[in-house]
Amino acid sequence: MLRQLQNRADDLAECLLIAELEMRRSRTLERKLEAYREFGRIVDRIDILRREAEERIHSEAKESILGDLDRRVASVMRSSSYRIVEWFQLYSHVGWFIGKATLDPILHSTQC
Repeated sequence: MLRQLQNRADDLAECLLIAELEMRRSRTLERKLEAYREFGRIVDRIDILRREAEERIHSEAKESILGDLDRRVASVMRSSSYRIVEWFQLYSHVGWFIGKATLDPILHSTQC
């Protein structure tokens, strides 16, 4: 049982690395946002693994399995690439930053 949980934790650690690299190195905002959403799904999977580990194994083994994952998730969430993509995800409707005159300058022009 412990071996199976450790294998799942290793797979999740690899997925975290891939999501972090995608957020950092993707060229388009769409791909960065996709990696951000994938990161959220990975964190959800880590929570499921944590619940299963709490049910089945004792605390020292659980800490060794999940401790590295928790530190890695915290590290990614502190990174600048994550914070930038998170900002775009949260505030994707940024039309209020741009005044109406810049959106349609002909509409606001006066006739001579």
